[in-house]
Amino acid sequence: MNYGEQNTSKVHIWVGSNFEKEFEEYFELDYREDVEIGDLDYKICGFCKDIGEVFYDEDWIGFTQHSQEIDLDILINQDELSVTEENIIKIREICIKKGVEKANAAFWYYDGDIMIKDKEKLYNKLTYIGMFDAI
Repeated sequence: MNYGEQNTSKVHIWVGSNFEKEFEEYFELDYREDVEIGDLDYKICGFCKDIGEVFYDEDWIGFTQHSQEIDLDILINQDELSVTEENIIKIREICIKKGVEKANAAFWYYDGDIMIKDKEKLYNKLTYIGMFDAI
């Protein structure tokens, strides 16, 4: 991963249901002052492990979690994801096709340089929906 410039022309999206209190812990980076990326003691976060990286840029990630499952049209919206209305329709169709008809959580990451290798596994209990052009 290039730790300088971030390719924000693409956004990866995950949607599903995760009612765990620890939902946000999955994204926690190791900011201890006495440890650097690559040190044996450096703790790689769950998200990083899942995408095959040791670090991610927190400025380019977003997530939402609700206490109950809600309609996809409310959960996935154009303003949050910064994708076209056409892509919102595609995202909704992919969710339905993958069996996600209602959900309580979503997260997205803007980085067109990373490739998600395992598109069928659950990421923090959420389904990988795909990578889309960002606007």
